[in-house]
Amino acid sequence: MTVHKSQGSELIHAALVLPDAPNPILTRELVYTGITRARHWLTLVETGRGQLLDAVERRVMRVSGLGAG
Repeated sequence: MTVHKSQGSELIHAALVLPDAPNPILTRELVYTGITRARHWLTLVETGRGQLLDAVERRVMRVSGLGAG
């Protein structure tokens, strides 16, 4: 199941597999959503070195003009 499809779900165990190459869709917000689907434990697989760090440093670029707060 993708992170997008899992929104609103709560799982006992969730696995978040990050890509091996940079991807502009992988943002801090997406990683947060994936991690918070796990109720008890999470398995995080980082197939490419530094992808988690890159993802948490990348924020969603809003084009609507609405700020995050």
